Amino acid sequence: MEHYERVGPPADEALTYLMSMRQALGITRIADITGLDRVGIPVVQATRPFSLSNAVAQGKGASLARAAISAILESAEGFFAERIEYFDVIHGSAKSLEIPSGRYETWLREPTLADWRDKDTAWVSAENLLGGKCDFVPLELVHTAYLVPPSPCDGIFTPTTTGLAAALDETDAITHGILECVERDAIARALQTHGFLQHQRIDPATIDDARVLALLGELARKDMIVGLWLAPSPVGLPVIWCHLMESNPRETALLHLPADGSAAAFDPAAAAVQAIREAAQARLAAISGARDDMTRASYPRYPDWQLIEAHRQLITGGRKDVSFARQRAYRAAGGQTLRGSLLARLEESGINAVYLIRLNTSPWNRLSVVRMVIPQLYPLVE
Repeated sequence: MEHYERVGPPADEALTYLMSMRQALGITRIADITGLDRVGIPVVQATRPFSLSNAVAQGKGASLARAAISAILESAEGFFAERIEYFDVIHGSAKSLEIPSGRYETWLREPTLADWRDKDTAWVSAENLLGGKCDFVPLELVHTAYLVPPSPCDGIFTPTTTGLAAALDETDAITHGILECVERDAIARALQTHGFLQHQRIDPATIDDARVLALLGELARKDMIVGLWLAPSPVGLPVIWCHLMESNPRETALLHLPADGSAAAFDPAAAAVQAIREAAQARLAAISGARDDMTRASYPRYPDWQLIEAHRQLITGGRKDVSFARQRAYRAAGGQTLRGSLLARLEESGINAVYLIRLNTSPWNRLSVVRMVIPQLYPLVE
């Protein structure tokens, strides 16, 4: 299998560098919360109290160091995307800037403004990696300065963090951002597909990857049940959606409701491992109670036990129509870089715009933060 491993300096070197900039980023606390749950997958939280989006960022990984790197990078993404004063902004309407009709319609807020193309808003220049042409992307799809009241230029498009990525290597950041766009699109499509959870479940008996089997075995020993679904993507990359629950009775369960995570990767095994780790991270977000975007509405004091049992049955029983062993890894063609091969795959699937916006990370120029916007892929409303 050709697993995509994030590139850049060794974990210890990367963590040392990121820790040196944490105070300037406004990060006041970095906490290992792994021990709050029985799962054991390393999860770290980074707290940035004056964030203009989520104050608490989370990271997960194969080791505590990698989880900490992930958490700090996620917090850094928000920090740099909030600095609107660093963007080169152009004001105008979609019509006056000759934005092609249909380019951003998928990303409009509900209810849609019928005359949105005539309204002045803010735009930033972006490089289309499919051809190199420069076009305009709405600033609202790039920044994360979610203010109350909102900026006069906001209110047309769906705000999202999809495609926002940070790394100590630009190619790595771009690849990570594109994969996130592919993942969110596939999950958005799955949510709109009637009967998806009943028909796209992966049969555990067909899983033939040692890493995935070892992880599932460890979770089973810790009284966890795991459901994996294949979310079909028009891009053709494997996207795995994981639902994670405890098999313990309600009296001893730490968290009754399921937690979910998803990932896109170059092969199904890597996607499955990453999706399971993200589900474990979601469990700890709820258990810790620290995430400011998770409210009592998500985890009520008096849960619907019938609904919880139905979800448990969905994971443990029912149809398992998808063979994991038949899912193919996507391999770079001879002589192509992984990024080049990924762009070729996007273009082959009918996508004609993959926009790259480089965020200003001054004075930490070693860090690369990008926003990838692929208008033809669906947003996942957060």
